[in-house]
Amino acid sequence: MDLEFSAEDEEYRQRLRAWLKENVGGGGDSPNAVMKQAEEDPEAAKDPLAGARAWPRRLHDAGYVGLAWPKEYGGQDASFTQQVICGEEMAKVRTPPLINTIGLSIIGPTLVQHGTEEQKKRFLPRILRADDLWCQGFSEPEAGSDLASLRCRAELDGDEFVVNGQKVWTSLAFLSDWMFLLVRTDPDAPKREGISYLLLDMKSPGIEVRPLRNAAGGQHFSEVFFDNVRIPKKNLVGELNKGWSIARSSLDHERSGLSGVVALEETLGRLFRMAGKVDRGQQKSVEDQSARRALAQHWIAIEGLRHLGYRTLSDQIAGKPPGAGSSVGKLFASELRQEMTRTAMDLQGPFAPIAKRSPHVVDRGRWHAAYFDALAHSIGGGTSEIMRNVIAEKVLGLPRAQED
Repeated sequence: MDLEFSAEDEEYRQRLRAWLKENVGGGGDSPNAVMKQAEEDPEAAKDPLAGARAWPRRLHDAGYVGLAWPKEYGGQDASFTQQVICGEEMAKVRTPPLINTIGLSIIGPTLVQHGTEEQKKRFLPRILRADDLWCQGFSEPEAGSDLASLRCRAELDGDEFVVNGQKVWTSLAFLSDWMFLLVRTDPDAPKREGISYLLLDMKSPGIEVRPLRNAAGGQHFSEVFFDNVRIPKKNLVGELNKGWSIARSSLDHERSGLSGVVALEETLGRLFRMAGKVDRGQQKSVEDQSARRALAQHWIAIEGLRHLGYRTLSDQIAGKPPGAGSSVGKLFASELRQEMTRTAMDLQGPFAPIAKRSPHVVDRGRWHAAYFDALAHSIGGGTSEIMRNVIAEKVLGLPRAQED
């Protein structure tokens, strides 16, 4: 594993820093200024999401999104190291969030790897510019951790699939233009076979989206129902009944890389700032020895996760696709996020559960919501139990557990 960046990479870092300084500034409220400027655009009146779409479009125009994607589909053909540098530098100045993260991190790389030429040309450029927002239709009632037990059916009728069934815990389904989903196309095949991977236009007749409120009070999850929804056969990714392996590669893309480190670094920075504002006895929390020890341990853990990401990066540079080793990072990041929010609640003491509208609330109730949200990270994208099984079997080479 090589931890050194080349001279070319360091030149790239300096150019990026200059662009970020001009377009974002030094952090703080500057991302809000970027969003506000976009919202004042006349087009924002026609599209309520115009402000959120403006930032990824600006990044794309400058060449800082889809860095590793092929140029013929709107990418940059940049090196993996430049992609890492971009993520690190943007985290330092706290750039605005990307509303099309699912498209950029999961379905985009999946289509680059498995899509037809027509699918790549049609979808990839629109993902890069946030023209299309995507959601993931994988989980179902009774088919979450055991995803291969899914029952959402698709029957081939001429040149179309007819889909019936349900998906649940679908992030941003109510905002999305497209969904990539798994369906059972051969009910008689073993459960990991007979599954196909489809691309669905969310404006298709027969789709009902019902938002779900989570424990943190948010509503970014939804359950989605399909009633004779028709999908063109050309929207099949890969071969019929061979979608399981493609789904696994999608999850590998979701779990791989250093994106989790960037998010955790931002969380740790907020945690440090909050610890400098709240009292712990007769001193600020950041001055308390046990609090300082916890914060230092979180920093050490993030650095460990960063180097784990560098190992994955080294494999990718060597031409190896993201594999089961990415499950280690996913497991580690999920549990670290929970530990950090527990620290936040502990530092606030009796102020932790105060409601957002109280004059005594800390950080506008951010940590109270983050604590509940963090609980979902050990479920979404593969439960911690499943991740441990993957690590045991695929990384450590242990025998598969016997099913009852």
